[in-house]
Amino acid sequence: MVQRKSCAKYSRFRFDAGSLALNFVATVRHRGSEPKDLLSKPAALSQWFELSGITGAPVSLSAEEEEHARFFREAVYRTVRSYILNQMPLPQDIALVNTTARHSIAVPQLTAGSLCLEWEMSDPLENCLSVIARDAIILIGNKDKSRLKICDCDSCRMIFVDLSLSNRRRWCSMSICGNRQKVAMYRQRKNLAE
Repeated sequence: MVQRKSCAKYSRFRFDAGSLALNFVATVRHRGSEPKDLLSKPAALSQWFELSGITGAPVSLSAEEEEHARFFREAVYRTVRSYILNQMPLPQDIALVNTTARHSIAVPQLTAGSLCLEWEMSDPLENCLSVIARDAIILIGNKDKSRLKICDCDSCRMIFVDLSLSNRRRWCSMSICGNRQKVAMYRQRKNLAE
């Protein structure tokens, strides 16, 4: 299992969607209102790969490679969203996810002298995206779409896996969107009572 590193400096990234692929999709915040792409700055994608645990060190990516990764991310988003909404995903999105999954993944290797972990990559971008594509395919192929949800907060609309026992989660996070909704409902009731 891929383990993510903890780093307060990059806390803007969320790793609570319940799946690597959905964590990648969550690099666009507030899809329901004013979307903010957290991967639009140089080196942000490399930082995300490292924090997600896909790589153990930063990878050097060109502007074109970063743009390709964002294009791939949106294909994953549209495909999962279509699945949740009982709609047919775009054939070109499915083709991109499937093609990306076919690439090799990074291979963990031990160095001879210090027994440190290093990642051997033939194509850093494709190796990283392949891990995400495989996760997306397994997520959708699981066929238990009742666990895949879209946050009820109209401004958020983050896709997440509901891992609760009751499978009744409505928000991506109780401490973020859930709390905002409860505060708004409290204020509304208070205003009506006055």
